[in-house]
Amino acid sequence: MALSALNSSFKKTGIALLTALFFIAGPSPALNGASCQEKSLDELINLNLNELADVVVTTPSKTSQKLNDIPGTVRIITAGQIADRGYSTLDEALSDLPGMQFRNINGFNSYVFMRGLPSQNNLILVLIDGVQINELNSGGFYGGAQYNLANVERIEVVYGPTSAMYGTNAVSGVINIITKKPADSRGIRISSMAGGFGARQYDLIYGHYEEKNDLGLNISAMFKSSKKADLKGGQGDGNWSDAMDNFEDDSAIDAKVQHKRFTFGLNYQNKKTSYATKEKTAGTLFKDFDTSWHISFLNAYLKYDYRKNNRWSWNSTLYYRDSTVEDDTLPLISMASAAGPGYQERWYRPNHMIGLENRLNRDLNRRLSLVMGTVSERESLSSGFSKSRSGAELAAAPAPQEPAMLTKGLSSVYAQLQLRLSDPVSLTAGARFDDSDTYGKVATPRIGLVFNKDRFNAKLSYAEAYRAPKPWDYNDGLGNPGLTPEEMKAVEFAAGYSFTENLHGGFSIYRNTLANSLVRENIGANWHWSNIGRIKVTGIEGNLEYKKNKLKSYLNYTYTNSADQDGSEVAEISPNTANAGFQYAFTERLNLDLRGQYLGKRKNTHPIGVSNDMHVGGAFVLNGTLNFSVPGGYEFQLSARNIFNKEYYHTSNSSVSAYRQPQSYITIKAAKQF
Repeated sequence: MALSALNSSFKKTGIALLTALFFIAGPSPALNGASCQEKSLDELINLNLNELADVVVTTPSKTSQKLNDIPGTVRIITAGQIADRGYSTLDEALSDLPGMQFRNINGFNSYVFMRGLPSQNNLILVLIDGVQINELNSGGFYGGAQYNLANVERIEVVYGPTSAMYGTNAVSGVINIITKKPADSRGIRISSMAGGFGARQYDLIYGHYEEKNDLGLNISAMFKSSKKADLKGGQGDGNWSDAMDNFEDDSAIDAKVQHKRFTFGLNYQNKKTSYATKEKTAGTLFKDFDTSWHISFLNAYLKYDYRKNNRWSWNSTLYYRDSTVEDDTLPLISMASAAGPGYQERWYRPNHMIGLENRLNRDLNRRLSLVMGTVSERESLSSGFSKSRSGAELAAAPAPQEPAMLTKGLSSVYAQLQLRLSDPVSLTAGARFDDSDTYGKVATPRIGLVFNKDRFNAKLSYAEAYRAPKPWDYNDGLGNPGLTPEEMKAVEFAAGYSFTENLHGGFSIYRNTLANSLVRENIGANWHWSNIGRIKVTGIEGNLEYKKNKLKSYLNYTYTNSADQDGSEVAEISPNTANAGFQYAFTERLNLDLRGQYLGKRKNTHPIGVSNDMHVGGAFVLNGTLNFSVPGGYEFQLSARNIFNKEYYHTSNSSVSAYRQPQSYITIKAAKQF
């Protein structure tokens, strides 16, 4: 009980401290204008392709930069694209980008593989408004439908290693979900969606902004539920029984208060799903119904921005993070049999963190700029799952006890210089040094050259990154306390050319090497994670975009060659993927969006079913959305996913043979702006 009180106190103290600091801060002078201004939401939607190159993003270097000045590949998913294409999950929003592959288990999680590196989502760093949302105990983010996409202004996707700015987990890339500002969400907007597989969604956004007082408020809430797909019996290839249930219930709340130099933000996600699809249950004593996985995420932060003039600024962010597998999680129910009465098992895993980041942005002269900062974090993580078990199949398991907690600290310093060597050429060099109580000292550098001339842009970069082991890695299976960080080195060349203001093309060539990669090593009938893997990836991404008047279209292709330490093909990565789509506006109130996704054949982690095939077949999937509005602020949307009802699969790294993806289904959405 003492430990429970301590965890509760840790959580409450973090939130109370952030809230108190915001209200104590009170009024302060308004910010001066920045030399690199971010576009408003409406401006971003209406830009042509030439103007999009000058869009300002903040994620790659933690400061405002134009896309063409960044020494690496960055792509933006706008609020307009999210709305017009009817994206309902983060995975859907990422799926039309080059370099992205997925393992969607239609269950408690789904997994994103960026640039040829399969993982448990722990090689990608996901942020909301610049604050990490990755699960604290494993280091991996959760895919799925718990993200409040209706309140998103844009998603900035940074490709390649970014540990020089962000530290651990920023290996394959960084995804920053930027929520709407109060000034861009004034009034009230409500929406409701219903559709196939019992899908239901309700959204509410309220925004208020007073220009005179430079005071704004944005509050958004989302509730969503779905049965995801039909995987019962034969529909799921015999992996589960005819009685299996599959569901996901999500809720999210975002709040943001802006007053002059201060921003207070809160992001809460609650995700409860079936656990049935994690493993094959057919032929076992484990139930594939009545199970559950319940996890919640809470981020709260207070940001202070001070800008003396256009040449220097100071930013401080105090943040609190919580990610907890709640104590009503019920992943295992063993049925009664001749061998015993069965049991129910509950799991619990709380985790908390508080941190402070200070950052200075300084233009030293007209050619040289500096970004430097410090990070201090203190985390309290469960050493492992606390588990409780009942004495029979129908007997409820008691609440798990509080687990042993590990309290560790991290101190970091980072710096980056950008030097404009001449009008078309700039050099960027940076590094970060992390000192952790858990994994020791790690330094990660990066360097890049950028050439901008008229319609042509070229970039050459080298970067290193790492992913530190977390309690989940140390303790999973038999456990391995001797784990060390995974290490990434990457070289990339990218180029782009604007043929006209309406037509733009580009490509990226990259070489990634992941050393000390964590691999599941079998030890007798059991296993543990071990630093015995090595993956080399050679990839090419090409894209073409056209935008004129009523028509928008895109085409991208990715070639990926991923090989392990033995030179063998890496499982779960397809050599060939492609995306294509177009949107046509018949009138200002009616538009149609069609998108096709091709995923080539890829190797599974084990033979599939009776065929004993080691590969999952390729597939082309077509999705479409029809949007129309009527006077009075009413909007309607008809979305169709997997229009041709293609039977296709994602790979599996568990006892499931392969994961069938959802059949064809339709959703209808209505919204009203007040």
